[in-house]
Amino acid sequence: MPGPELGTTSGLPAKLRQAREKIRAFQEKVRPYQNTINKVRIVLYAIAIPWAIFIAVKSLPYYAAIGKGESFYKQGLYDDAEREFLYCYEQCKTENSNDPRLARVLNNLGMLYRGTGRYRLAEPYMKESVELVEKYSKKHEELPMSLSNQGALYSDEGRYSEAEKVYRRAIQVWKDKVKRESDTKLGSVYNGLARVLREQGKLDEAMQAASKALAMKERAAGKDSVDSTPVLENLGKIAQRQGDFKNAEKYFSSALAIDRKAFGEKHPDVASDQCSMGRLLTDEGKLQQARPLLESSLATRKQFFHAGHPTIAKTLCSLGQLEIKEGRRDEAIDYLTEALHKQSKILGKQHPDTLETANSLKQAQAMQASKISKTFRAKTEK
Repeated sequence: MPGPELGTTSGLPAKLRQAREKIRAFQEKVRPYQNTINKVRIVLYAIAIPWAIFIAVKSLPYYAAIGKGESFYKQGLYDDAEREFLYCYEQCKTENSNDPRLARVLNNLGMLYRGTGRYRLAEPYMKESVELVEKYSKKHEELPMSLSNQGALYSDEGRYSEAEKVYRRAIQVWKDKVKRESDTKLGSVYNGLARVLREQGKLDEAMQAASKALAMKERAAGKDSVDSTPVLENLGKIAQRQGDFKNAEKYFSSALAIDRKAFGEKHPDVASDQCSMGRLLTDEGKLQQARPLLESSLATRKQFFHAGHPTIAKTLCSLGQLEIKEGRRDEAIDYLTEALHKQSKILGKQHPDTLETANSLKQAQAMQASKISKTFRAKTEK
């Protein structure tokens, strides 16, 4: 059957012609008012352009401060970062309590306080950030990332089942709204999920989630990117839990080499890698190799964090466990007692890290009691 011919009222050419005729008819109707329309347009431009310039200039201090704060945070300069973020927070609150820029500031403050072990300070900022993003940015990546950061805080606090729910929601929101299958930010969410699955003993699920996270990170930033090191460290911890010490050591070594190259020897990320590797080597009985790593980790963490920071306590606990294996009971008790005091105060007595330290301290004290008992028996037998 032949198609429609030109000149008929059907077909695409005819529809285009009809549309052009309607436009011309509309133009004819508004022609008498064209001068008025042009004047209104000029007035609107005269108002809009200066207003846009005014808003941009007024926002410059905010964007300068937020950029500086984020740079300071990456360098581990937490006091400087806090000062810049608090300046942005006050500026947003002064302008408008519902300023969408506020969500970024709230998130940054929450992450800063979480990273420095001040979990009680972090939680309200994280909560408000999520609420604000849900109100203004439901269709963007801000919501799943804010949820992911909230999940990280819950994980640090030992609230693993709550953290898992938040991470799974973040992934679902990403799939529904953002719809990018592979992204370095999505990789961070999967790594957070892997972490809480690991802590709950769901090791196979954890390995799957962390492997997916690493693939996303490496596709986006390359194999030697610092963006991948938290995932490598997590994979090492999962492998260690599975008893696969060979692969655990490989993951930790890769993370440590990348972070050292990027940040030098003295940086919180390097200290984290050193602590993880030191704990693994202690488990393997490679005590002479473990000690310098743990001691270096402790020195760096004391340099960057306040005395009560949970990672300092974690390293003290790790050194205490090393001393137990070397049979140095008094030194072990000193390290573990200090760690337990810090963890009980910051994390609470039921936090998994606190319980781990308490159990190690009991072991050291039992060894000490056994030594005293043997010494006493030896003296009485003489």
